[in-house]
Amino acid sequence: MANQPNRKGSNESPVRRKTGVAQIELKSEAVYLHMRGQSGEALNNSLYRLGELFKMTNRSTNKTTYNMLKEWFQNEIISIADNEIDKLSSHFDSLQSELIPGYSFVDIKNPDMNLEINIIHKSHIEVINIISKIDLIMDDIEAIALSGTFDDDIEQSSRNQALLILNNISSKIFKVTKPGKRNGGPFSPVFFLEGLQKGVFSLYPDAEKESNVVNIESTNDKNTAEESVELTEAV
Repeated sequence: MANQPNRKGSNESPVRRKTGVAQIELKSEAVYLHMRGQSGEALNNSLYRLGELFKMTNRSTNKTTYNMLKEWFQNEIISIADNEIDKLSSHFDSLQSELIPGYSFVDIKNPDMNLEINIIHKSHIEVINIISKIDLIMDDIEAIALSGTFDDDIEQSSRNQALLILNNISSKIFKVTKPGKRNGGPFSPVFFLEGLQKGVFSLYPDAEKESNVVNIESTNDKNTAEESVELTEAV
């Protein structure tokens, strides 16, 4: 008989949804400290919110909204993050090509950097894969930095570039779902989905703002043309 996963004790706070607890072993101090702090908590909270939306729409008989969310997640979160990881990898390659001789290590020891992450939907796993990719690159950069081959500010700029990828994920999810806070209260996935289905809320608020600017300019041009006709007729 297979071993059953340990169940949460009765003294722990209840969970709202069936939750898998994954343990990941990180190698980069920068990524570990980021995920252990408030930024990591914000990322987890944003993914929980998105996971709720995925689960609610997937159970619906009308999968239109689910497909909208899935397309948005792949294009605006995963693809963009992967592109930024490619840039981070290229940055690491450029650092390697400019290395000057430094200390050579027979081994590099990491402290215990294990984290538990709650998962309620597979979208969470896709972001964990992104975290792992960033972690591996930053592990190499930190190892090079230990050898004294480049200045501390280069390591810091690399760290900023890496962690910005994770911050952008949480900030984008929160920005898009912000209208789901009815009257400034807690986020309501039901309220957000209702507004999304009615076209009141949008997954692309920035694009809509740009569209509105274009529409305003077009309207102004139209009004100017109509005013010119009226003035000509008056003369």
